Amino acid sequence: MYIVTTVNINIVILTRISQASILTGTSKNCIISSILRRFAYDHEKYEKSWSRVRYQNRDIKENWRNLHITLRPDEYEFFIDFRKFYKLSVSHCIAIAVKQYLDEIIHKIINRGDNYRYKNYTISRILINGVICWMQYWGAPNKLFSQHCQNKSIYIT
Repeated sequence: MYIVTTVNINIVILTRISQASILTGTSKNCIISSILRRFAYDHEKYEKSWSRVRYQNRDIKENWRNLHITLRPDEYEFFIDFRKFYKLSVSHCIAIAVKQYLDEIIHKIINRGDNYRYKNYTISRILINGVICWMQYWGAPNKLFSQHCQNKSIYIT
């Protein structure tokens, strides 16, 4: 099952994504997935808490397009995490990622394949002494979670 969603994107950014898609022979969905995964590698640069969600700068109505993207459910959850942890709309994340990482991703796809495709995203719900904790993994840890925990009252549900 895939999730179809829509992002509001400036025509300049959409044009760059479309050109990258043609140049590399990959879909716009693949380009977006790749640049957002690359964006996540620089998470410390973008993390922000206790503030409102920031959106793209305003522009005239004619310069905006709705872009429909199709994502796997886990990929969709991963990308909407950006809204929570970076305090940026997903479309704003795409715009930043296009400006910062698109050329790098194009080069990687053309020369040796895409190293930044989305992978290894997991959400876990655990209960610690009656408190619900949500853990999001943006990658696969080297050790199992249970090896990191000393607390015997942790139950993964």
